[in-house]
Amino acid sequence: MNNMTVRLSWGLVLVTLSTMVLVACGIGLYALHHGADIVQNSSDLASQQQAFTAFAEQIRWSLLAVVLVTLATVVAVVWGVAANVLRPLDNLVGYFERMAKGDLNQQITAPGNNEIGRLYVAMAHMQASLSQTVGVVRTSGASIFERSQQIASGNNDLSSRTEQQASSLEETASSMEQLASTVGHNADNARQASQLAENATLTARRSGEEVGEIVDTMQEISASSHQVADIITLIDNIAFQTNILALNASVEAARAGEHGRGFAVVAQEVRSLASRSASAAKDIRTLIDTSLSKVDVGTERVNQAGKTMQDLVAAVQRVSDIMDEIAAASEEQSNGIGQVNQAVAQMDQVVQQNAELVQQAAFSANELEDEAGRLREAVERFRVAESLTPPASKPRAAPSLTAQPARSAAPASAATADEWEAF
Repeated sequence: MNNMTVRLSWGLVLVTLSTMVLVACGIGLYALHHGADIVQNSSDLASQQQAFTAFAEQIRWSLLAVVLVTLATVVAVVWGVAANVLRPLDNLVGYFERMAKGDLNQQITAPGNNEIGRLYVAMAHMQASLSQTVGVVRTSGASIFERSQQIASGNNDLSSRTEQQASSLEETASSMEQLASTVGHNADNARQASQLAENATLTARRSGEEVGEIVDTMQEISASSHQVADIITLIDNIAFQTNILALNASVEAARAGEHGRGFAVVAQEVRSLASRSASAAKDIRTLIDTSLSKVDVGTERVNQAGKTMQDLVAAVQRVSDIMDEIAAASEEQSNGIGQVNQAVAQMDQVVQQNAELVQQAAFSANELEDEAGRLREAVERFRVAESLTPPASKPRAAPSLTAQPARSAAPASAATADEWEAF
């Protein structure tokens, strides 16, 4: 009876009702036909009345039997419909109501193999699929909630670090601006020092030329002093010869006697004059020798000063060349620091933009965490079997970031320009 289909049940109802209608119609036709026979075959009114009474009693019992059979059939059909259709549908409605309240752990048993039974089986399959889906959604929601918390925490940490990095980079940019200003000032000073060194080189060259002229003058003075010494030697020789001649004249005057007395006086005066000339020549020689020694010392010192001035000119020229190189290196360094300053400014802008993006990501992660919480609350109202709940997937470990070693500061050398170009 439970396996009877709804279509068969309603078919039996229609067949039964049709049969009852046909039986009633047949009884009616039979009553009309039999009444007409009674009227035709009976001439007596009393016999007709008696025959009609008997026939009416027969029809009454027949109709009563038909009514009873119809009532019994209707009761059987109503009971069958209630048992096979209405009660299973009521149970099915109860299942749906409990399912709507979140109970997905019901034991659904099919009452038969008819349409209602297949509906129960389909509902059981739907409950199993929905339970599995809710279990997956619950597990995924919990995982999403946990991971969204991790993402929110990581984004908050990243936002804090990015803000610190932005602050540090801003300080670095300010320091780079100060360094660029200082290097520019040093480059200006180096250019001025190079100009001063060049002027000093020119002055040293002029001083060297003047010292060379002084050396030449001292050499001429030394030559003149030697010539004066030769002249003094000649004067000394002349005085000596004059003294000898005066002695000879005195001797001859003594021989002449009275006649040579005047000549003797003259010879005495000449001798005295020769003695004074010899004494003066000796003094002059002494002075000339002293002057010659001092002139020689002065000449040697002037020559040494000339060599020193030449060395000084060479040193000043070298200093000028070095100052030119320093000025060129300072200019290149100033240009390189200017480029670094621009790069740091661009990095500052990028870090500021990254900080804004990280803040937006943190805000989105917080919203995702709230949505995951609401999803978990919505799924928690469903009760499912533990066997249908899949295990929660373990979150993947975040990839570790290897710290980059800090770039060592390059020494200040001629390779600085190449490093700036490589940068």
